[in-house]
Amino acid sequence: MGSAQCQPLKLKITSRGDKLAGVRSHVGEIAEACGFAKQAVYDIKVAVGEAVANAVEHGSPKGEMNNVVIDFKCDKNDLKIKVVDEGIFKRTVPGPSDMADYRAHGILIMLALMDKVTINESDHGTTVLLAKCYRTDN
Repeated sequence: MGSAQCQPLKLKITSRGDKLAGVRSHVGEIAEACGFAKQAVYDIKVAVGEAVANAVEHGSPKGEMNNVVIDFKCDKNDLKIKVVDEGIFKRTVPGPSDMADYRAHGILIMLALMDKVTINESDHGTTVLLAKCYRTDN
Protein backbone atom coordinates (compact mmCIF):
# COMPACT_ATOMS: atom_id res chain seq x y z
CA MET A 1 0.00 0.00 0.00
CA GLY A 2 1.08 3.60 0.15
CA SER A 3 1.12 5.96 -2.75
CA ALA A 4 4.25 7.25 -4.40
CA GLN A 5 2.13 10.24 -5.42
CA CYS A 6 1.66 11.29 -1.79
CA GLN A 7 4.49 13.77 -1.47
CA PRO A 8 5.43 15.57 1.75
CA LEU A 9 2.96 18.36 2.39
CA LYS A 10 2.82 21.19 4.88
CA LEU A 11 -0.15 23.11 6.19
CA LYS A 12 0.23 26.26 8.30
CA ILE A 13 -2.80 27.68 10.08
CA THR A 14 -3.51 30.61 12.35
CA SER A 15 -4.07 29.33 15.87
CA ARG A 16 -7.87 29.51 15.86
CA GLY A 17 -10.45 26.85 16.66
CA ASP A 18 -12.48 27.62 13.55
CA LYS A 19 -9.61 26.21 11.45
CA LEU A 20 -10.05 22.65 12.81
CA ALA A 21 -12.74 21.48 10.38
CA GLY A 22 -10.60 22.48 7.40
CA VAL A 23 -7.58 20.70 8.87
CA ARG A 24 -9.58 17.49 9.42
CA SER A 25 -10.88 17.63 5.86
CA HIS A 26 -7.37 18.14 4.48
CA VAL A 27 -6.03 15.28 6.62
CA GLY A 28 -8.76 12.99 5.30
CA GLU A 29 -7.88 13.81 1.69
CA ILE A 30 -4.21 13.07 2.30
CA ALA A 31 -4.91 9.80 4.14
CA GLU A 32 -7.19 8.66 1.30
CA ALA A 33 -4.58 9.63 -1.31
CA CYS A 34 -2.04 7.57 0.62
CA GLY A 35 -4.30 4.53 0.31
CA PHE A 36 -5.77 4.11 3.80
CA ALA A 37 -9.09 2.32 4.30
CA LYS A 38 -12.13 4.33 5.38
CA GLN A 39 -11.89 3.45 9.11
CA ALA A 40 -8.17 4.29 9.21
CA VAL A 41 -8.86 7.62 7.50
CA TYR A 42 -11.41 8.41 10.21
CA ASP A 43 -8.98 7.42 12.99
CA ILE A 44 -6.25 9.61 11.49
CA LYS A 45 -8.61 12.59 11.17
CA VAL A 46 -9.71 12.28 14.80
CA ALA A 47 -6.15 11.88 16.15
CA VAL A 48 -4.77 14.80 14.13
CA GLY A 49 -7.80 16.87 15.08
CA GLU A 50 -7.02 16.25 18.74
CA ALA A 51 -3.35 17.20 18.28
CA VAL A 52 -4.25 20.40 16.44
CA ALA A 53 -6.98 21.30 18.96
CA ASN A 54 -4.44 20.89 21.77
CA ALA A 55 -1.95 23.04 19.85
CA VAL A 56 -4.55 25.78 19.38
CA GLU A 57 -5.80 25.68 22.97
CA HIS A 58 -2.60 24.99 24.90
CA GLY A 59 0.28 25.66 22.53
CA SER A 60 -0.52 29.18 21.47
CA PRO A 61 0.54 31.59 24.21
CA LYS A 62 -0.19 34.60 21.97
CA GLY A 63 -3.55 33.26 20.77
CA GLU A 64 -4.31 34.08 17.16
CA MET A 65 -0.86 35.62 16.74
CA ASN A 66 0.57 32.09 16.91
CA ASN A 67 0.56 29.49 14.17
CA VAL A 68 0.28 25.73 14.08
CA VAL A 69 2.19 23.82 11.39
CA ILE A 70 1.09 20.37 10.24
CA ASP A 71 3.54 18.32 8.13
CA PHE A 72 2.49 15.16 6.31
CA LYS A 73 4.72 12.47 4.86
CA CYS A 74 3.64 9.10 3.60
CA ASP A 75 5.93 6.38 2.36
CA LYS A 76 5.64 2.67 1.70
CA ASN A 77 5.25 1.85 5.42
CA ASP A 78 3.18 4.57 7.03
CA LEU A 79 1.80 8.08 7.14
CA LYS A 80 3.55 10.44 9.53
CA ILE A 81 1.93 13.66 10.66
CA LYS A 82 3.86 16.23 12.65
CA VAL A 83 1.96 18.97 14.52
CA VAL A 84 4.12 21.85 15.75
CA ASP A 85 2.96 24.68 17.99
CA GLU A 86 4.65 27.60 19.73
CA GLY A 87 3.81 26.76 23.34
CA ILE A 88 5.30 24.82 26.23
CA PHE A 89 3.89 21.33 26.82
CA LYS A 90 2.36 20.72 30.25
CA ARG A 91 2.55 17.07 31.23
CA THR A 92 -0.73 15.91 32.73
CA VAL A 93 -2.54 12.61 32.93
CA PRO A 94 -6.29 12.70 33.48
CA GLY A 95 -7.45 11.28 36.78
CA PRO A 96 -10.85 9.92 37.88
CA SER A 97 -12.11 13.39 38.77
CA ASP A 98 -11.44 14.53 35.17
CA MET A 99 -13.85 11.95 33.74
CA ALA A 100 -16.88 14.06 34.65
CA ASP A 101 -16.01 16.99 32.38
CA TYR A 102 -14.74 14.97 29.37
CA ARG A 103 -11.59 17.07 29.11
CA ALA A 104 -7.89 16.16 29.10
CA HIS A 105 -8.29 13.01 27.03
CA GLY A 106 -6.77 14.13 23.71
CA ILE A 107 -3.45 12.35 24.21
CA LEU A 108 -5.22 9.13 25.24
CA ILE A 109 -7.37 9.32 22.10
CA MET A 110 -4.29 9.83 19.92
CA LEU A 111 -2.57 6.85 21.56
CA ALA A 112 -5.63 4.65 20.98
CA LEU A 113 -6.04 5.56 17.30
CA MET A 114 -2.46 5.81 16.02
CA ASP A 115 0.39 3.31 15.92
CA LYS A 116 2.91 5.75 17.32
CA VAL A 117 2.60 9.03 19.23
CA THR A 118 5.65 11.02 20.29
CA ILE A 119 5.64 14.38 22.07
CA ASN A 120 8.81 16.46 21.96
CA GLU A 121 9.17 19.58 24.05
CA SER A 122 11.45 22.54 23.49
CA ASP A 123 11.71 26.18 24.50
CA HIS A 124 10.31 27.10 21.08
CA GLY A 125 7.22 24.89 21.09
CA THR A 126 5.86 21.39 21.21
CA THR A 127 5.98 18.83 18.41
CA VAL A 128 3.55 15.92 18.30
CA LEU A 129 4.49 13.16 15.86
CA LEU A 130 1.72 10.76 14.88
CA ALA A 131 2.23 7.67 12.71
CA LYS A 132 -0.26 5.23 11.20
CA CYS A 133 1.07 2.06 9.55
CA TYR A 134 -0.56 0.47 6.54
CA ARG A 135 -2.46 -2.72 7.25
CA THR A 136 -3.17 -5.49 4.78
CA ASP A 137 -6.06 -6.78 6.89
CA ASN A 138 -8.29 -3.63 6.69
